[in-house]
Amino acid sequence: MNSTVHIIEEQKSAYRVVFPDPFTEPVYIEDEDQLKQLVSRLKSEGKVEYARQLTEKWVNLNKKNFKINYKGKFLNLGQKTAVMGILNLTPDSFSDGGIYYRNIDRAVERVAQMLEEGADIIDIGGESTRPGAAPVSLEEEMERVIPVIKAVRKELGNNFLISIDTYKAPVAKAAVEEGADIVNDISGMTFDPKMAEMVASLDCPVVINHTRGRPDQMQEKVYYNDVVVEIIEFIENQIKYGISKGIRKDRFIIDPGIGFGKYVEHNIEIIKRLNEFRVLGYPILIGISRKSFIELILKNLTGRDSVPPEERLSGSLGATAYAVMNGAHIVRTHDVKETVEFLTLIDTIRGYRIV
Repeated sequence: MNSTVHIIEEQKSAYRVVFPDPFTEPVYIEDEDQLKQLVSRLKSEGKVEYARQLTEKWVNLNKKNFKINYKGKFLNLGQKTAVMGILNLTPDSFSDGGIYYRNIDRAVERVAQMLEEGADIIDIGGESTRPGAAPVSLEEEMERVIPVIKAVRKELGNNFLISIDTYKAPVAKAAVEEGADIVNDISGMTFDPKMAEMVASLDCPVVINHTRGRPDQMQEKVYYNDVVVEIIEFIENQIKYGISKGIRKDRFIIDPGIGFGKYVEHNIEIIKRLNEFRVLGYPILIGISRKSFIELILKNLTGRDSVPPEERLSGSLGATAYAVMNGAHIVRTHDVKETVEFLTLIDTIRGYRIV
């Protein structure tokens, strides 16, 4: 049974506090003075754990800056939105049709191009995790990603971050040993029971992504009472689990998992309410780029017959703008140059101080 207190932003500077006890009515607060009054009341009623959670989450809501740090490489988050460029090493990628599959030279060239265009992180994956995708063997995934990581580090150096997009602990281990810095696990460390202990032993950052079911089944019978609250609960529980296995508290990055076990309306609601994830107190990664919900929206509302992945840049950037204004710190994208330029304008306007 869940025992988490939730803080839900109803509108700017107005919050609804929801308690796990169904007999305790939600409370509305607007400022720190009201928070202190509520915390004091909860303590007087013996609800010390509720008071602790509420205080911690209120502090988290006001966190603005974060840092990714691994083996001497730093990425500061908060003022500038970071860009994670995607390198798919699969024959069945929905976005690039397998351009870089089994072609190390072309893959290295693409990484060099993304770095030149301004990517802060390169996300390398050897198994398609799009809805409906079939799994690949451990051996096959290793053969796809490890030689490329080796070549990238040999040819392009070690002064940038690489994330390995995998849910398999042995792949994560091999990738980090060959030069990767971050484990990006779409399952949030649920598909492989050894992943949390592996990340702890590597002492590297890890992305806790939310999904519902494996890729070949994730879009079947999808239902949520409250998609944002349920994802927050999942991520919170997985972080606690990871810490219990030895992962340091400052190693987590969170990703609500756009498109992973969600319908169009769920994806829209996540983006619209992304600021609620701030209560967790971790940097937020969002992956919107070229996803199918963009096509469905554009087809339904603009009358287009189809919007293939390579034509979803405008839609991707439109949704990304809303996500960044709502608190995303890292944007995962196929289109690095356009996304970097787009975010440069957003970050500049957002940070401009009128005097």
